[in-house]
Amino acid sequence: MAGKNLDWWYDEQLKRYLIQLIRVFSNFKVEENTNKGKHYNRVPCRYGDMNRMVASILRNNSENVINSAPFITVTIGSLQIARDRTLDPFLMVTEQVAEREYKPATNSYDTVQGNLYSTQKFMPVPYNLTINVDIWTTNTDTKMQIMEQLLILFNPSLQLSQNDNPLDWTNIYELELIDINWTSRAIPAGVDEQLDIATLNFAVPIWLSPPAKVKRQSIIQQIVADIHETSSIENLGFNEGYHDFFKDIADTAEVVVTPNNYYVQITGATAILLDNAGITKKWADIIEMQGELSSTSKLKLNISNDTDSDANMVTGKIAALPGNDTTLVFTLDTDTLPSNTLTAVDKIIDARANYPGDGTLVAAANGQRYLITEDISATGHPNWAVDAESNDIIQYDGTKWSVVFDASTTSDNYYVTNTNTSKQYRWHENSWISSYEGIYNPGYWRLSL
Repeated sequence: MAGKNLDWWYDEQLKRYLIQLIRVFSNFKVEENTNKGKHYNRVPCRYGDMNRMVASILRNNSENVINSAPFITVTIGSLQIARDRTLDPFLMVTEQVAEREYKPATNSYDTVQGNLYSTQKFMPVPYNLTINVDIWTTNTDTKMQIMEQLLILFNPSLQLSQNDNPLDWTNIYELELIDINWTSRAIPAGVDEQLDIATLNFAVPIWLSPPAKVKRQSIIQQIVADIHETSSIENLGFNEGYHDFFKDIADTAEVVVTPNNYYVQITGATAILLDNAGITKKWADIIEMQGELSSTSKLKLNISNDTDSDANMVTGKIAALPGNDTTLVFTLDTDTLPSNTLTAVDKIIDARANYPGDGTLVAAANGQRYLITEDISATGHPNWAVDAESNDIIQYDGTKWSVVFDASTTSDNYYVTNTNTSKQYRWHENSWISSYEGIYNPGYWRLSL
């Protein structure tokens, strides 16, 4: 049973219903004529139950004083279980809730996503509440002024909301006028000044909700699913003789899910968000799902062919670019780059147009290394006196230039840094490319906010 071990709990639900109903009948006005002309008095509304002490205070501790009129009182007529609206008492509904980030410094809510919660709500209990609204007046004209203002509101009911919780389907309820008693006997008896009472009866179908369970959620950064394709269970290594029948599982495929299947393009110090058609998208669409940017927010790039590997992650800090919602400022953490497998080069040059000591390059010195972009020959380019092809790396040994990396003989991955620009390059599929710049497919990039 849901409430078997329930601790003390009070949510003031009936009290909130009453307060709201009293507000419905508050702030009506009546017109009065005096020597100073017409003026309008507000008709007070209060809860009708009154103990002896309160009644004595209102009468100024005298039995000979009657309350001033007009005024309105609200009382509870009855409260009964609504069997026709009773549902499964053991039903429990689970919903996911995301709140907006609250800024204590400004005492306001931000536009980004805050904490995530999971709520478990039990079935509320239905009740039929009836209330009596008494209109106390001293003359018929005042009564008709109040009644006319009230009655036009109910045709035949008024819809109210008891709270602003978007997850509470019971917050909307009806205030329905079901009966009118125009007058009652005059009270108190035996005095000249008489009070006349008109009574309106209302039906109010309400719900009383038990407490909900609220749990804090954590963000799922990545989903990895292992999929095994087979037409027979025997292919999975099933053996009735022992329990470990998944021992020899083969042909495993990995599926990594990225929000919205977006791509990321890294160019220099920028990160651009793209869809599968190459159209730029707003970074806020992704960031608001996970939190907000901060000084420690990072973008992680997987430069390997394994989506589940963390061994080849290039990381950089990210920050918003003012005026551009599709681009982030990307500051590379050079410590996360792969280790160089080749000695650094001094520059990347066109050896046909430049040579040592020509004013664009310093004079040849032992250990100098250049990555060349065009073919050169010993006869055609005497200043180099070496046969080399584009993408080769040449080095000076103190007397002559020679090829130390022959691009035509290998397709393996190599890494080298250009000391002139501090950029790292990778030899990949017969060309030099940036070791981290380019377009990253879904599953090969991650946000860490």
